[in-house]
Amino acid sequence: MPQPLPLYPPPGSGLHVRPTLPDDAPGMTPPAGPDDPPVVVLPEPDAARTRATTKRSPTDADSAVGQRIRDRRLAMGMPLSELSARIGVSNPQMHRYECGLTRVAASRLIAIAAALGVSVDMLTSNTAEAGRLGPAEEAEVGLLLKAFSNIGQPEQRSALIALARSMAEAETSGHD
Repeated sequence: MPQPLPLYPPPGSGLHVRPTLPDDAPGMTPPAGPDDPPVVVLPEPDAARTRATTKRSPTDADSAVGQRIRDRRLAMGMPLSELSARIGVSNPQMHRYECGLTRVAASRLIAIAAALGVSVDMLTSNTAEAGRLGPAEEAEVGLLLKAFSNIGQPEQRSALIALARSMAEAETSGHD
Protein backbone atom coordinates (compact mmCIF):
# COMPACT_ATOMS: atom_id res chain seq x y z
CA MET A 1 0.00 0.00 0.00
CA PRO A 2 1.43 3.42 -0.91
CA GLN A 3 2.63 5.66 1.86
CA PRO A 4 0.55 8.81 2.47
CA LEU A 5 2.17 12.06 1.43
CA PRO A 6 3.68 14.03 4.31
CA LEU A 7 1.80 17.12 5.43
CA TYR A 8 3.40 20.44 4.73
CA PRO A 9 4.33 22.08 6.96
CA PRO A 10 4.82 19.15 9.35
CA PRO A 11 2.56 19.23 12.41
CA GLY A 12 4.31 20.69 15.44
CA SER A 13 6.91 22.53 13.34
CA GLY A 14 5.55 25.90 14.36
CA LEU A 15 5.35 26.97 10.70
CA HIS A 16 2.19 28.54 9.29
CA VAL A 17 1.29 28.76 5.60
CA ARG A 18 -0.50 31.70 4.05
CA PRO A 19 -0.82 32.83 0.44
CA THR A 20 0.93 35.92 -0.79
CA LEU A 21 -1.41 38.87 -0.38
CA PRO A 22 -0.94 42.60 -0.76
CA ASP A 23 0.32 44.33 2.37
CA ASP A 24 -3.01 46.10 2.77
CA ALA A 25 -5.11 42.90 2.69
CA PRO A 26 -7.51 42.84 5.65
CA GLY A 27 -6.59 40.43 8.43
CA MET A 28 -3.19 39.52 6.97
CA THR A 29 -0.18 40.97 8.68
CA PRO A 30 3.37 39.72 8.53
CA PRO A 31 5.00 38.54 11.76
CA ALA A 32 5.63 41.61 13.87
CA GLY A 33 8.31 40.38 16.19
CA PRO A 34 10.60 37.58 17.30
CA ASP A 35 7.83 35.90 19.33
CA ASP A 36 5.55 35.50 16.29
CA PRO A 37 5.69 32.09 14.53
CA PRO A 38 7.56 32.00 11.20
CA VAL A 39 5.39 32.26 8.06
CA VAL A 40 5.93 30.33 4.83
CA VAL A 41 4.82 32.47 1.89
CA LEU A 42 3.46 30.62 -1.13
CA PRO A 43 3.61 32.05 -4.66
CA GLU A 44 0.43 33.41 -6.22
CA PRO A 45 -1.53 30.63 -7.97
CA ASP A 46 -1.33 32.18 -11.44
CA ALA A 47 2.43 32.63 -11.23
CA ALA A 48 2.88 29.00 -10.18
CA ARG A 49 0.98 27.70 -13.21
CA THR A 50 2.72 29.66 -15.95
CA ARG A 51 5.45 27.92 -17.90
CA ALA A 52 8.82 29.61 -17.65
CA THR A 53 10.38 30.79 -20.88
CA THR A 54 14.09 30.20 -21.09
CA LYS A 55 16.77 30.30 -23.76
CA ARG A 56 16.15 26.59 -24.30
CA SER A 57 12.37 26.89 -24.74
CA PRO A 58 11.01 25.96 -28.19
CA THR A 59 10.79 28.79 -30.71
CA ASP A 60 8.62 29.39 -33.77
CA ALA A 61 11.36 27.77 -35.86
CA ASP A 62 11.11 24.63 -33.70
CA SER A 63 7.35 24.58 -34.29
CA ALA A 64 7.89 24.93 -38.04
CA VAL A 65 10.34 22.01 -38.05
CA GLY A 66 7.84 19.91 -36.09
CA GLN A 67 5.08 20.77 -38.55
CA ARG A 68 7.28 19.74 -41.51
CA ILE A 69 8.05 16.44 -39.78
CA ARG A 70 4.34 15.82 -39.25
CA ASP A 71 3.45 16.84 -42.83
CA ARG A 72 6.06 14.48 -44.30
CA ARG A 73 5.01 11.59 -42.05
CA LEU A 74 1.35 12.01 -43.00
CA ALA A 75 2.21 12.36 -46.70
CA MET A 76 3.99 9.01 -46.48
CA GLY A 77 1.01 7.45 -44.71
CA MET A 78 3.25 6.55 -41.78
CA PRO A 79 1.66 6.23 -38.34
CA LEU A 80 3.20 8.20 -35.49
CA SER A 81 3.98 4.95 -33.70
CA GLU A 82 6.07 3.70 -36.64
CA LEU A 83 8.16 6.86 -36.83
CA SER A 84 8.59 6.81 -33.04
CA ALA A 85 9.81 3.23 -33.15
CA ARG A 86 12.20 3.91 -36.04
CA ILE A 87 13.95 6.73 -34.21
CA GLY A 88 13.74 5.22 -30.73
CA VAL A 89 11.46 7.62 -28.86
CA SER A 90 8.06 7.24 -27.22
CA ASN A 91 4.87 8.22 -29.04
CA PRO A 92 4.22 11.15 -26.65
CA GLN A 93 7.77 12.46 -27.24
CA MET A 94 7.31 12.25 -31.02
CA HIS A 95 4.00 14.11 -30.63
CA ARG A 96 5.79 16.85 -28.65
CA TYR A 97 8.36 17.18 -31.46
CA GLU A 98 5.63 17.48 -34.09
CA CYS A 99 3.66 20.04 -32.08
CA GLY A 100 6.75 22.13 -31.40
CA LEU A 101 6.50 21.66 -27.64
CA THR A 102 9.97 20.12 -27.45
CA ARG A 103 13.06 21.07 -29.43
CA VAL A 104 14.53 18.36 -31.65
CA ALA A 105 18.23 17.70 -31.06
CA ALA A 106 20.44 17.62 -34.15
CA SER A 107 21.19 13.90 -33.85
CA ARG A 108 17.48 13.14 -33.47
CA LEU A 109 16.64 15.37 -36.46
CA ILE A 110 19.11 13.41 -38.58
CA ALA A 111 17.43 10.15 -37.53
CA ILE A 112 13.97 11.58 -38.27
CA ALA A 113 15.06 12.80 -41.71
CA ALA A 114 16.51 9.36 -42.51
CA ALA A 115 13.34 7.61 -41.34
CA LEU A 116 11.24 9.92 -43.52
CA GLY A 117 13.57 9.60 -46.51
CA VAL A 118 14.28 13.34 -46.75
CA SER A 119 17.23 15.59 -46.09
CA VAL A 120 17.65 17.49 -42.84
CA ASP A 121 17.66 20.64 -44.97
CA MET A 122 14.15 19.90 -46.18
CA LEU A 123 12.93 19.75 -42.58
CA THR A 124 14.75 22.91 -41.51
CA SER A 125 14.52 25.22 -44.54
CA ASN A 126 11.98 28.01 -44.82
CA THR A 127 8.69 27.12 -46.45
CA ALA A 128 9.39 29.41 -49.37
CA GLU A 129 12.75 27.74 -49.97
CA ALA A 130 11.39 24.21 -49.53
CA GLY A 131 8.67 24.79 -52.13
CA ARG A 132 5.20 23.85 -50.96
CA LEU A 133 3.49 21.03 -52.79
CA GLY A 134 -0.23 20.69 -53.25
CA PRO A 135 -2.16 17.82 -51.64
CA ALA A 136 -1.99 15.67 -54.79
CA GLU A 137 1.77 16.14 -55.12
CA GLU A 138 2.26 15.47 -51.38
CA ALA A 139 0.45 12.14 -51.78
CA GLU A 140 2.55 11.23 -54.83
CA VAL A 141 5.77 12.13 -53.03
CA GLY A 142 4.67 10.00 -50.11
CA LEU A 143 4.05 7.02 -52.37
CA LEU A 144 7.39 7.56 -54.10
CA LEU A 145 9.25 7.77 -50.78
CA LYS A 146 7.56 4.64 -49.50
CA ALA A 147 8.44 2.71 -52.67
CA PHE A 148 12.00 4.08 -52.65
CA SER A 149 12.55 3.04 -49.04
CA ASN A 150 11.59 -0.53 -49.99
CA ILE A 151 14.38 -0.76 -52.59
CA GLY A 152 17.16 -2.63 -50.86
CA GLN A 153 19.92 -2.50 -53.46
CA PRO A 154 22.00 0.70 -53.52
CA GLU A 155 22.61 0.39 -57.27
CA GLN A 156 18.88 0.39 -57.98
CA ARG A 157 18.36 3.38 -55.70
CA SER A 158 21.13 5.26 -57.51
CA ALA A 159 19.63 4.36 -60.88
CA LEU A 160 16.22 5.64 -59.80
CA ILE A 161 17.74 8.91 -58.56
CA ALA A 162 19.62 9.32 -61.86
CA LEU A 163 16.42 8.65 -63.81
CA ALA A 164 14.47 11.22 -61.77
CA ARG A 165 17.21 13.84 -62.23
CA SER A 166 17.34 13.17 -65.95
CA MET A 167 13.57 13.53 -66.27
CA ALA A 168 13.58 16.76 -64.21
CA GLU A 169 16.39 18.25 -66.28
CA ALA A 170 14.56 17.37 -69.53
CA GLU A 171 11.40 18.96 -68.12
CA THR A 172 13.12 22.21 -67.12
CA SER A 173 15.19 22.48 -70.33
CA GLY A 174 12.04 21.94 -72.42
CA HIS A 175 10.37 25.00 -70.87
CA ASP A 176 13.18 27.49 -71.72
